[in-house]
Amino acid sequence: MSNAQEHLEKAIQIHPEFADAHYELALILKDKKDNERSKEHFLKTIEIRPEFPVAHFNYALLLKDMKDHKASQEHFLKAIDLDQHFADAHYHFGLLLADLEDFEEAKNNLEKATDIDQNHTLAYYHLAKLLIDPEDYEKAKKNYLTAIDIDESFTDAHYYLGKLVAGGLKNDKDGTLVKKPEYDNAITHYKKAISFNKKYAKAHYNLALMYKIQRKYEDARKHFEKAIEIDPNNATSYNNLGAVFVGLKKHQEAKACYEKAIEIVNDYSKAHFHLAMLLKETGSVAPNDKVKSSEDSKEQKAEKSKS
Repeated sequence: MSNAQEHLEKAIQIHPEFADAHYELALILKDKKDNERSKEHFLKTIEIRPEFPVAHFNYALLLKDMKDHKASQEHFLKAIDLDQHFADAHYHFGLLLADLEDFEEAKNNLEKATDIDQNHTLAYYHLAKLLIDPEDYEKAKKNYLTAIDIDESFTDAHYYLGKLVAGGLKNDKDGTLVKKPEYDNAITHYKKAISFNKKYAKAHYNLALMYKIQRKYEDARKHFEKAIEIDPNNATSYNNLGAVFVGLKKHQEAKACYEKAIEIVNDYSKAHFHLAMLLKETGSVAPNDKVKSSEDSKEQKAEKSKS
């Protein structure tokens, strides 16, 4: 059966210096994960036409996949040198630099990508993820929001923006809270992520955490259970669901959750601790009105101190 690869190979056989044919064949082989043959045809393309920015760019992507990071950097830089407005070259070079933990240069290249292409959703998103210093909090938030403005259905942008605002902002030196956590805002973005991907386990889990903090235990239960349905081997979800059941005074269910968390991860210290506290308060079986949640206990102590 006739196909594109066969005809490109025939074109090269007839005309061995046909740069475009070598380039297109290299792309096909790259997609097929035939990396060594793809590399051969990229090199031939660049040999014939050294000032071919897209060839350098795609060859850099191949080299990145092949873990040849030094050579990949060289060809990203060559593509950028040949085309100063090559947004995707800056973007992918930025991702490579982030992988290599050169975060400042990574940020510089991602910012350059957004300067060149103001609709480069992924560049805004990955730039936001790199802006982790306290002084960059508002800038990170702005970049997530820009990505969402361009593509409202960008689930990961909603999710990570939710995580950012849920954490608030702490002073880098002494850990004091500079900006309060925005739980309601976080809930909005977790819900938005879930609306576009109902099987987004991490979004369900983090949404449940927000409801747990707000003591909206039924809402928390619903989303922890959904997270477990999607990812049934997540011990942390079971541990937190156990705490929610304590809040709901459903102690048998709490006990079962802690035991399941320990079954999944036997050395899960928090689950062992929480199960121990439950059993200490209730005995081996937990009647539904004996255990007070840690929040209830704190409130009782506060009331006693006032009297």
